[in-house]
Amino acid sequence: MAESIFAPLGSAAPSMLFVGDFTVWQTAAGLAEGFRRLGWDVTEVSSNDALLHSRSLGLRAAGRLLYPAARRSHNADILAAADRVAPHVMLTVKGNFIAAATLKELRRRGIATVNFYPDRDFDHDGMPADALDQFDLVATTKAYQLPHLTERLGKDRVAMIHHGYVPAVHRRRTPAGEIPAYLWDVSFIGNASPEKLAWLEPVARAIGDARMIVIGNRWSELAAGTAVAPHVFGGPLVGDQFARAIEHSRINIAVHHGAGGAQGWADQVSTRSFEIPACGGFMLHIDNAEIRTLFEPGREIDTFADPTELVAKVEHCLAHDADRRAIADAGHARAVPAYSLHARAVELTGIFADRVPMAFR
Repeated sequence: MAESIFAPLGSAAPSMLFVGDFTVWQTAAGLAEGFRRLGWDVTEVSSNDALLHSRSLGLRAAGRLLYPAARRSHNADILAAADRVAPHVMLTVKGNFIAAATLKELRRRGIATVNFYPDRDFDHDGMPADALDQFDLVATTKAYQLPHLTERLGKDRVAMIHHGYVPAVHRRRTPAGEIPAYLWDVSFIGNASPEKLAWLEPVARAIGDARMIVIGNRWSELAAGTAVAPHVFGGPLVGDQFARAIEHSRINIAVHHGAGGAQGWADQVSTRSFEIPACGGFMLHIDNAEIRTLFEPGREIDTFADPTELVAKVEHCLAHDADRRAIADAGHARAVPAYSLHARAVELTGIFADRVPMAFR
């Protein structure tokens, strides 16, 4: 393995090569900051720099033609960065576009390869079919993936760590004790799916004059002709505006995409499960066993099991504003800072010590 140019400084600071999307509100950005706070030297390789992303159909078509060359360039960038800094660990979020051959080469050099995996399944274009097997550790945020990953990789190469929020972005702006200026009574933020629409339609039909907003990609098409259509914002909100939308909504509904992928998995929690309380929002979350291990329903969040109960909870919470605000405050106290991505970096470092000894060589 090549020696880092910083080797004369000694090995007091662990070194990490981090591959991901470092847009400020993204998981990779929150984790990278968490590791820096722990004393790691973090070198970032963006998974976006070598790829072409656009809302333009023509540019997206050009991007598809450039993908093979872009992926080769991205993998070359990873190995070149590893040559420069000789990291102890290569960490990635999802591992999009990282080839199995690149991971094999990193491991050959004695660099631990770790994947923090926050997606519902592994069936997407960015994940090469043979790449997942080349990671020394896969830390999934999905408990339902553990049996599959354990069978595939072995129990010593698999860990479970929950999603988290980015402290720099997902935060409450209104001072403690003050009531936010509410813009909406009910909100939902997330990409469209038929399952989400099935949850939101009964609410839209029942709310009367209450103000509702549905924010995210593809809602205009999916909700056309339904009771949800008048409430569609028409696109996503990200970063600070995303956090503002949560804080300035009386009720934030949290439901997930639905079952899918080769295994038919379905989320029980997602990043929203942590971002909503972190932003100071009141969260009305679909009920399941996993969310109950994270928050106490009725005190820190509230939950629902079917559309009828969802509508009833919305009506109840809008009629009992002080109770709803007290629950939102308790949920915020539970989430902050315990469920931050800075805290997840601490968890990952502990797992490295147990499972990835070369991380601290």
